[in-house]
Amino acid sequence: MLRLINCRHATLLLEQRQDPTLPRRERASLWLHLHICRYCKRYSQQTLLIAEWARASATARAQAGPALSEAAKERMRERLVAAG
Repeated sequence: MLRLINCRHATLLLEQRQDPTLPRRERASLWLHLHICRYCKRYSQQTLLIAEWARASATARAQAGPALSEAAKERMRERLVAAG
C-alpha cells in the first residue's frame, strides 16, 4: 500500500533516487508525492537539470578542454531563469 510522504522525506528520496537499491515502495511513494506536490516536482526537475550539468562539466574537465565558453554559460543562465 502506498503511503503519503511529506516534502522533507520526498527531497531525501529525490537525492537517493539514483541509487538502484531504493525500495519499490519508496519509489512508489515518491511518485505519488510528486504527482500531488508541485513544489517537490519542480525541485525534482531542477535537481535533474543540475545533475546533467554536473556530468557535462565533469566530462568536459576530463577531456582537459578549456572552461565553459561564454555562449554555454549564457545558455545555462537562460535555462535556470526558465526553470525558476
